[in-house]
Amino acid sequence: MGKLTYVNRKIAGVKLAQSIQRDIQKRIPKIGEEKKLAAVQRDPVVELDATGRQLGEDGIAIVCDALYELAETGLSRIEELNFSGNELTASSLRHLRRAVSVCPDLRDLDISNNNISLDTVEDLENWVGFLESFVNLKCVRRLEISHNPLGDFAVEAFFQVYALEHPIFIPYDFGNARKSNAVDELTDVNYSVEGFDIRSSGGHLYLAPHNTQASDLDNLAESSRKASIGTIGSSHLSSSPPSSLDAPRDPADIHGLRGIPYVVMSNIGATDLSAMWMSYVIPEHPLPSDLHPHLPSLKEGPFAATLRKYDGLTSCRGIIMTENPLVTALGLTVLKEAEERRDEDAATIEELMTNGQGRRRSSVVSDTGCDEGRRENRRNSIQDRDDSFNASSFPSKSRKALNDSRYSLDRSRARIQLNVLKAQGVKASLLWKRVMRLVVVSRAILVDYAGPIVIDGYESTLKIELKSSQRTSVDSTFKLENSPAVSPAAKESINAKPKGVKLDPKLSESKVYQDPQLPGKLPADIWMKIIILAEDNDGVTSRNQRLNIFHWSRSRVSLATGLEHLSEATETQIRRVIGKVKGLTYEL
Repeated sequence: MGKLTYVNRKIAGVKLAQSIQRDIQKRIPKIGEEKKLAAVQRDPVVELDATGRQLGEDGIAIVCDALYELAETGLSRIEELNFSGNELTASSLRHLRRAVSVCPDLRDLDISNNNISLDTVEDLENWVGFLESFVNLKCVRRLEISHNPLGDFAVEAFFQVYALEHPIFIPYDFGNARKSNAVDELTDVNYSVEGFDIRSSGGHLYLAPHNTQASDLDNLAESSRKASIGTIGSSHLSSSPPSSLDAPRDPADIHGLRGIPYVVMSNIGATDLSAMWMSYVIPEHPLPSDLHPHLPSLKEGPFAATLRKYDGLTSCRGIIMTENPLVTALGLTVLKEAEERRDEDAATIEELMTNGQGRRRSSVVSDTGCDEGRRENRRNSIQDRDDSFNASSFPSKSRKALNDSRYSLDRSRARIQLNVLKAQGVKASLLWKRVMRLVVVSRAILVDYAGPIVIDGYESTLKIELKSSQRTSVDSTFKLENSPAVSPAAKESINAKPKGVKLDPKLSESKVYQDPQLPGKLPADIWMKIIILAEDNDGVTSRNQRLNIFHWSRSRVSLATGLEHLSEATETQIRRVIGKVKGLTYEL
C-alpha cells in the first residue's frame, strides 16, 4: 500500500496527478474509519515514483498539495519522492518546497532530468527557498538534481544556503573506552584546534567548525547526557514515531544540506566557477561513511545499490559533480584539491586525537567500530592534551606538506576567480556584484569618516589606517569616474528646506542626529542602513563583510593603495578590492 509507482501508467500529466492525489487521499482516514486507520498504522511508509510522467507545473502542484495534506496527519512516513523527467521548471520548486518542508522522514528526493533553470530573479528565489526547505530535515540520504540546466548561479546559491545553515555535530564515541588506572572517568574538556571546536562530554567527542557557538555545544552535550540515561531514543533524528527501520544510533545533530551524504549535481551546466564554489563546501561536508551510522537504516533495493555506486567513485565523495563538460582541467583540479584538504583536516584531527600513535582515518570523525587499542590511544590523548592538541607537535615536513597543499588550493581558486572576472566581470557572481556595489556607494558616502563603524554591536577586524584630515564640506564627496558634476541649481534644490514640513529646531540642533562629516549631517549608522537597504536588502553579504566594506571604503589610505596598482589588469584590481573586504566567498 505504501509503494506508489506510476512509471507504467498509460496516462500522464494532470490526469495522472489527479490519480496520484486520489491514491494519497486514501491514506488519510476520516473520523470513524478505524479499519483504514489500522491499515495505515501497519504500513506507514510512503514511496512515490512518478518517473517520466510529464506532470508539469500544474501536475506537481496537485501532487504536492496532496503530500502536504498527508504529512500534516502525522500518520505516514513519506520517505522517497521521485519526480525525475516530469518537465518541472524553477516555478515548480515552490510547490516542492511546501511538501518537502513537512516530510521529516524524507530519505531520497530525485528531481533530475527536468527543465529547472534560473532565468529570472523569481526563479532564483524559488531555488533558494527550495534549498532552505531542507534545513530541518534529518534523514535525507540523497538529493538528486542532475541533468537540469541550473548553471553557476544555482551552485552559488547552494553554497550560500549551505553557509547559512548551523553546523552539524557528529559524536566521536568514547563510551566503551577502557579506563586507565590514573583516571576513573572521562572528564568534560574543551579545545580549539586547527579550525575545529572540540568538546568531550558524556563519553563523546563532538567536532564542529571553529565559529560554532558555545551554546550549541552545550545543548548537544545535554542531549548526550539525556541519551545516556535513555530519555532520548532512536527517534532523536526524526519527529515521527520510531520505526523498525531505524537502527539505534548515537545522539547527533544532523540536518539540512550539511547532513545529506550524497548531493548529486551531474550535468547541470556547471563551469569552473561552480567548481570553485563547491571547493569551499567539500572540505566542510562530512564523508558519507561518517553520516551513515547516524541515519535511519537503509533497506536493500535499487536505492541502496545506487548509493553503493556512489561509494565506488574515487573522487567527489558525497558532493558529486561528474559529467559537467564545461568544467575544465582547472576546475577538476580545484575539486580534487578540495577533497585532499578534507582528508588532510581529517588526518589532522585523527593525529591530534591519537598523538600520532593510531592509524589515520580518511574522515573528520569516527564511528564506534574501533578496537580497544585505538580507543585507549584517544583516551590517553585527552589526558595528555597539552602535548596532543598542539600543532607544533607535528613533524616539520608534515606541516610543510600541509601548508603547500593548502596554498595550492588557494592558488587554483584565485586562477578561476581571475579568469571569470576577466571574461564576465563581477556580474558572474551574485556575491561579487553585491560587494562591489556596496564598495562604490560606501566610498561615495563614508570616505574620510573617522567615527565608529558598528553593526549590531560588532566592529570590523580589518586593520586599515585612516587619514587624519577630515572632509571639509558635504560637497567634497567622492565622485565616480565619468559621473557628471552636480550643477548649482541642483545643489540649491537639494539644500532647500521641504515645503509644508515643520522641523523641530531642537531635533535639528541635536548632535545625536547630525554628523557634519557625512552628507545631510546624518549619523553613520543611518547611512549604513540606507546603503544596505539600497544595495543588499536580501542579505547576500554577511555582517562581517558589511563591516569590512564600510571600514575599508571610508579610508583614503585604501584608495591610495588601490591607485598604486593601476598598472595591473582590471580583473586583478577588482579581485584585490573584493579580497580586501573578505568578499570573495560566503562565510562558512
